[in-house]
Amino acid sequence: MADKSGQDPSEITVATVDEERKGTTFSGTVILGIDPEGGAVVFFRDFLIEDYKGELTANLATDGDITKSIDLGELDHKSPSFKLPIPLGTDTLPYNTVVLSDKKSKKKILTINL
Repeated sequence: MADKSGQDPSEITVATVDEERKGTTFSGTVILGIDPEGGAVVFFRDFLIEDYKGELTANLATDGDITKSIDLGELDHKSPSFKLPIPLGTDTLPYNTVVLSDKKSKKKILTINL
């Protein structure tokens, strides 16, 4: 049975995050799916980032490898629930992780397995 977006629920990839890395706490849900408004997206639901002073970017990656990734852009620290679109026509099958990295230094902060 399809959900209201028309997507088969078995095709939706979900990860629950509750981790502390380098003094920063991350918690919430990350979902790779289809946006009812059109296109593939990575949803961040009730995603909280505590004690991080810099800016974070997200990459949809293969096995946590940023060199094999799609830059999704900057995370929205102001809202706990937001979405980052994936470029139209992208085959998301090879991507199994979301990597959060520091915007300035480009260092990986957290790898989320989907």
